[in-house]
Amino acid sequence: MIRARAPLRISFCGGGTDLSPYVQEHGGVVLNATIDRYAYATLTFPSDRLIKVNSLDYKAVASFRFDDPLVYDGNFDLVKACLRRLLPDTEPDGTGIELYMETEAPPGSGLGASSALVVAVIGALRSWRRLPLDKYEVARVAWEVERKDVGIPGGLQDQYAAVFGGFNLIEFHDESHVVVNPLRIDPRIIYELQYNLLLVFTGTTRSSSRIIENQISGYESRHAGVLEAMTRMKALAIEAKDALLTGRLRDLAEILHEDFLAKKQTAIDVTTPRIEEMYEEARRLGVIGGKISGAGGGGFMFLYCPFDRKPAVTKRIVELGGQVLPMAFEHDGMQSWAAEDASPAMPAVAHGTRVGV
Repeated sequence: MIRARAPLRISFCGGGTDLSPYVQEHGGVVLNATIDRYAYATLTFPSDRLIKVNSLDYKAVASFRFDDPLVYDGNFDLVKACLRRLLPDTEPDGTGIELYMETEAPPGSGLGASSALVVAVIGALRSWRRLPLDKYEVARVAWEVERKDVGIPGGLQDQYAAVFGGFNLIEFHDESHVVVNPLRIDPRIIYELQYNLLLVFTGTTRSSSRIIENQISGYESRHAGVLEAMTRMKALAIEAKDALLTGRLRDLAEILHEDFLAKKQTAIDVTTPRIEEMYEEARRLGVIGGKISGAGGGGFMFLYCPFDRKPAVTKRIVELGGQVLPMAFEHDGMQSWAAEDASPAMPAVAHGTRVGV
């Protein structure tokens, strides 16, 4: 049995500047950090010579023969894309393949769960195949699976965050030139940030595709304020990085607020009346700043709240139908390992892939 996990992330500033075509024309910058919630992928090797895929979250199962074309039909398309790229050209000796998947946040959470799951699946397949893919290559394959193969709208940051882990300032010079800059932050700063940060589930998930399509449409049509907002968000990512490295956490919180204001200028559905009410009430009770995570419209937001104001803010968030959840930062990215007490033994694998990596 082989297991892999990839962490989910929160995006402090710059999210959206990694979208095409903005990133090709202007370059993007995103500041993000991974948290202690994960996507898991587990490979086992049963005796029946089939490919089986199990979603533990949705209690859904699908089976395929090794010679099936794995058509994208809305059923496990992301997994099919990973298998099309990374399965060996020939069947494993004497066994089938069974894949189990699970995430610790639902799709539409704004925490990059879908991308983290793709990264975990690739990580498990890479370990089984012993493929010599480095971190940048794994992230690139994951991005291609989601954006090119399956055609899900979105940016570049989630895959790189899940693979590398930790606090990163990620520069996107274009879609093919990405530089991940790990930040060496004093642990005391991280502890203080973690203690004062509230992770809030707004009570609803959403489909990010429509919001992202609206952001792209607004940029392409040169809608008033969209280009200026994205340029401002990119600059705020640099300011937030400086504040974080030097421990100016109140300044960081205020920058988060500015980034949220700018992000709301990129598409009308980034926020909702429900999110606005929660955020404004939290600010009234002492929160300095925060923002919606991911594309917006629902899912999670995070708030920088002085420790003595946390009880009052938490109480009000719950009254408004939200939920405040524990969170810690995760410093490692995608990991994979063999479970030594599992059986049957891992089969021999063939060389070569169905679709080149």
